[in-house]
Amino acid sequence: MKIEFKREDFLDSLQIVNRAIKKGNIYQILDCVYIDASKNKITLTAQDGKEITIKKDAIGEIIEKGKTAIDGSHLLDIIRTMPEDSFIELSVNDRNECVIICGEKMKFNIPAKDETTYPNVVSINKEKRIIINEYKLKSMIEKTLFSFDRAAEAGNIVLKGLYFNIKKDNFQIKSMDGYIISIVNEKLPIEEKDYEAVIPGTALEEMYKLLKGDTSKDVYVYFNEKNVAFDFNETLFTSIIIPNKYIDTDRIFNIDHSTTVQINKEDLLNSLRRAMTAIRENENRPVIFDIKDGKMEVKINTLSGDYYEELNINKMGKELMIAFNARNFIKILNVISDEKINMYFSGAKQPVIIKDKQETYQYLLTPVKI
Repeated sequence: MKIEFKREDFLDSLQIVNRAIKKGNIYQILDCVYIDASKNKITLTAQDGKEITIKKDAIGEIIEKGKTAIDGSHLLDIIRTMPEDSFIELSVNDRNECVIICGEKMKFNIPAKDETTYPNVVSINKEKRIIINEYKLKSMIEKTLFSFDRAAEAGNIVLKGLYFNIKKDNFQIKSMDGYIISIVNEKLPIEEKDYEAVIPGTALEEMYKLLKGDTSKDVYVYFNEKNVAFDFNETLFTSIIIPNKYIDTDRIFNIDHSTTVQINKEDLLNSLRRAMTAIRENENRPVIFDIKDGKMEVKINTLSGDYYEELNINKMGKELMIAFNARNFIKILNVISDEKINMYFSGAKQPVIIKDKQETYQYLLTPVKI
């Protein structure tokens, strides 16, 4: 096998697929990038052996067709050190060595692995697909990715993932941990096939980094019973599906509210950040909302001092005093772009619901003891 490529083009593809390689693999072959130049294009593949596989078409010229597997981290380090805008030749000799040549004075010889031992990549049925705008998908993932439960036990393994649910023209993503439930909805331009799956949050963290959020491009999503694949920017990102049924939260959101508050989001966010400065390491103190007509007092009492601030609000319903974990509230506010937010309360011991009128987003946060 012999291929030639421009350093920047190959480096970009290597950086993308190397996101799938995780340290500490039992099988050394999983430390490798699989390079397939046996047909009419150069395809790089890497996988972690558990959750994700990333395939990327690389720009380059095939001089001699073939396949090989090379340690991904080592290869990436070498290509990074090459001069910018240089052209590089990569080949495999009879001794199964990978030979990397740049110009007339730079040459690397590194061992290649037996590519025939590289695990087969999951086959995806491309007949079952949905199409989603790349910008919308990236935004939806961002607004829910912060609240999946990394430490969920085996009995609640679905909480380690994000729930994708498509019904006709509505696309919903949901996540939850022990304190927060996050739901976002988007209308699709056309009705799609009904589809639901729980995708590991750790896998979507890696994919989120690869999405550019281009408003003019679409992501093609292919799925079967055990896997889902996202096709975008000449990259095929494949993840396993968590097989368990996701938790139904409809009843929790459909409760009566006794107090409604509208407030400037940045005012509340900045107030909570200031309140956080009063909390010292290993100190667990709640922030208190004292809701009255026309104002909400934000206060916190700690061992190192107290904080108090009065914010203007529009209130409907009863007065209320309720407490929350400030960090969790900040996580929610950080992903909301609206100038004003609406908060719905049902009592001092009941969760607050933060949502817009169209319910494009809904967040639920449980209170803590005062």
